[in-house]
Amino acid sequence: MVSGGADSTCLMHVLARIHSGPVHVLVVDHGFRPAASREADVVLASARALGLPAHRVDLGLEPGPAAMERARDARLAAAEAVRGREALHVIATGHTLTDHVETVLFRVARGTGRTGALGIAPRRDRLVRPLLRVSRVETRAWCARNGIAFVDDPTNDDLRTARARVRHGVLPALEAVHPGAQGHVARLADLLADESVVLDTALADAWTRHSRRAGLDASGLAAEPPALARLLARRLLTEAGMSGDSLSSDVVQAVVAMATTGAGRRDVPGGFVAAERGVLVAVASGEPMADHSARALPVPGRVAWGEAVLRATTGPALPPGRASVWVRPAGVLTVRPPRPGDRIALAGGGHQAVGRLLQSAGVPSRLRPRTPVVTDGDRIVWVAGHRADPGVLATPGEDAVHLELLPA
Repeated sequence: MVSGGADSTCLMHVLARIHSGPVHVLVVDHGFRPAASREADVVLASARALGLPAHRVDLGLEPGPAAMERARDARLAAAEAVRGREALHVIATGHTLTDHVETVLFRVARGTGRTGALGIAPRRDRLVRPLLRVSRVETRAWCARNGIAFVDDPTNDDLRTARARVRHGVLPALEAVHPGAQGHVARLADLLADESVVLDTALADAWTRHSRRAGLDASGLAAEPPALARLLARRLLTEAGMSGDSLSSDVVQAVVAMATTGAGRRDVPGGFVAAERGVLVAVASGEPMADHSARALPVPGRVAWGEAVLRATTGPALPPGRASVWVRPAGVLTVRPPRPGDRIALAGGGHQAVGRLLQSAGVPSRLRPRTPVVTDGDRIVWVAGHRADPGVLATPGEDAVHLELLPA
């Protein structure tokens, strides 16, 4: 993903030189600035001069509330679409060490827990950040040494945005107090990441003890030590697909407080948390539409799902795609919306939260509850349009059930 700035331009040239596999370039014009269209044309020309296939997506977004968040979601969705269409493996972004440190500082100032202070991960599912150990100063210097032109997006210097105020106010002030502060903050994030191995094990055990089909047992959460209770509350919100301000320390603490009473409801950024019959449930904004209730999927047969249709037929299996998979179900198939605590098996072992899967795929939080999930009993067979359980995928040529996600 290349914006034309020094960081992503540096990444494009470096990958063109050292990567042995195919490299495609995506440039996105969000529609916020007239000059961005010309900058996108420059990126396309630069990529093609390097011999790289290049793609342009014009989003036509409207400025206004949550513009940066909407732009990020739409940008990642566009990247995932190109990745899938071109059969590529990962999406690389030009995030640097400086972005990493700015993220840590911003989250600490806003109020965050341990995981928020980890900053930007080098890899999250299909999203990779190869330049995360390189500072913004270094990428600009590299471009200058190699005679590579880049553009400066004026929105990066707009002090009306929180990130720009961190970039131009907080970071320089810290460097003035302690030269090398940027590296020290990054080192702290690294140490927290190392400690996560121990804490995540304790969290996983506690989650197993207190997890209920709809959420978490409130009394069990309340009985845990405060630190572990906060981690459980944060995971509850994350599993529901929430992020950003929804995971602030104030919100997490409020969820823990709800566990002591086992009743009530609290609106949070991006959704709400409710305690019903002693179970805490987190629900992201954009509740399922009326026709998004769970229902059986006959074989053969179909289920209408908003603006889409889930169809099941039988026949010899072919390799799976984003909107078409062949599976070996053991029982009755059901189509339903995602639920808190949903997890799908991964090919290399372990599981991934469905909320995190949809977040990584760039699905906006308001739309995640509308994603159809196909289940076989308690097992998630397919998050339609995204990922199937590798344990139920049929081998090519095998007689199997063909699941398709089609326009209505």
